[in-house]
Amino acid sequence: MPAAAQEDCGTPTYRQQLQQRGIISESEHQFEQWMKQELAKKPPGFMARTREEVYRIQVVVHVIHNGEPVGTGTNISEAQIQSQLNVLNLDFKRLNADAANTPVDFLPVASGFNIEFVLAATDPEGRPTNGIVRRQGSLSAWTREEDELLKSQSYWPAESYLNIWVCNLFGFRGYAQFPLSTLPGVEVQPTNRLLDGIVIGYRFFGSNDYGNFPVLNTSFNKGRTATHEVGHFFGLRHIWGDENDCSGTDFVEDTPPQAGSSSGCPSHPQFSCPADAPGKKMFQNYMDFTQDACMNIFTAGQVARMIIILESSPRRASLLIPLSDNPPDYEYEKIFSPNGDGINDFWRWTNTLKYDGCLLTVYNRFGKPVYEKVSYDNSWDGRTADGIVLEGGPYFFIMKCASERDIKGSVRLIR
Repeated sequence: MPAAAQEDCGTPTYRQQLQQRGIISESEHQFEQWMKQELAKKPPGFMARTREEVYRIQVVVHVIHNGEPVGTGTNISEAQIQSQLNVLNLDFKRLNADAANTPVDFLPVASGFNIEFVLAATDPEGRPTNGIVRRQGSLSAWTREEDELLKSQSYWPAESYLNIWVCNLFGFRGYAQFPLSTLPGVEVQPTNRLLDGIVIGYRFFGSNDYGNFPVLNTSFNKGRTATHEVGHFFGLRHIWGDENDCSGTDFVEDTPPQAGSSSGCPSHPQFSCPADAPGKKMFQNYMDFTQDACMNIFTAGQVARMIIILESSPRRASLLIPLSDNPPDYEYEKIFSPNGDGINDFWRWTNTLKYDGCLLTVYNRFGKPVYEKVSYDNSWDGRTADGIVLEGGPYFFIMKCASERDIKGSVRLIR
């Protein structure tokens, strides 16, 4: 196989590949109808409230190398990996330094949200880890057709970790598995969870803003390939809708329509759709194909989509780590899904006897109490005391015990 010659992003055709193989059955129309309904459920001003909520996700980076020493060639250094995490944390929060380069035309819609990507501290068996796994691959270069073989080299449960595979990828800079809705029957094969995550070429993973990493491509050396692919992982589409005329859409109202992708690093403004009165292209958007130095913006509409995915989509909502300053021995499930399938139908704590006589109060995102129980016994099934079924999403709790300080935290109810 020739040396990897990446072109762009392989996510849309990867999704088609999964559909053709009968692994997923969900159509674009089904997903977007679901997304439209979920957005409609959100109360007025939800974006302002959500910006204050912290979403934290643990990441495992699988470095599939060709046998080189650590820090050489495909076996990229820990510093290069950490530089990529730095970029993700700044770009998604809109704390990136080059946010100052966003044209004034687009500032009213520029947005970010409070998400943190952290390298996993424990592996699936509970052992300490730095969140990086190194494996010498069975191939020296990888195409998307070898997707299953690549991911079988090293994999952690996709319900708990964002898997990122870094390798000598041929044909694309990267690709990601698009999320699914909560509609029944859209995931045909359970093996789909074994493929869930992001694949990125080693020459496009990391940023020279945080060190000298000679392997990085000179046009894509600021970590924006990963920003782009994580955007797909959270439900964003290419800004031009993968059509080469003005008929394409990414289903986001505040991203301007454009005919086809952008490339290089053009000067602003550039004009595109509609044909009879061309508007300005948002080629600075992370979901276009411009060079890394030219990218600097997500929009509020894109952020709203990502939040829906984070709070609702299978294997996305379960990634969220509960935020709590409580000691580690206060253990409780971070999600539960009361759907009557006999699996995870109740919110469970590991040792309820420890809290005998304590008062548990659960609040919705508006601070309204929705459930209370003295001496909690792992019986909450996502309903109020009156039997009203609560909607899926984040909930917050306080456990008040007479002899100890209050225990505070959050849990996500998945519908």
